Amino acid sequence: MRSSSESFNQNSLNLISIDSLDSLEQLTNAARLQKSRTLGKWFEAFLNRFGGEPEPRVWQTSDRAGRTTWHAYDPISNTSARFASESEVRIWLEERYRQ
Repeated sequence: MRSSSESFNQNSLNLISIDSLDSLEQLTNAARLQKSRTLGKWFEAFLNRFGGEPEPRVWQTSDRAGRTTWHAYDPISNTSARFASESEVRIWLEERYRQ
C-alpha cells in the first residue's frame, strides 16, 4: 500500500504530465503551421519563377481575431501588396493595367 506522500507525488506527476502534454501539443501544432506556411511560400515562389501565366495573384488571410487581409502579387513587376478591403485590391489591379 502506498503512503499518502507517495500518492501525492504520483498525482502531482500526473498533473505535470498533462500540462506538459498540452504545452507540447500547442508547440507541435504551431510548428506544423509554420512549416506549412513556409512550404507554401516556397511553392508559390517556384511557380512564380518557373511557370504559369504572368497574371496577378490575389488571396485573403484572416487573423485570430477574424480580421481579413487581402494580399496581391504581380509576377511581371515582382511587387506585392497588402490591403484591408477587396475594393482596394480592385483599384490596385486596375492601376496595374493602366500602366
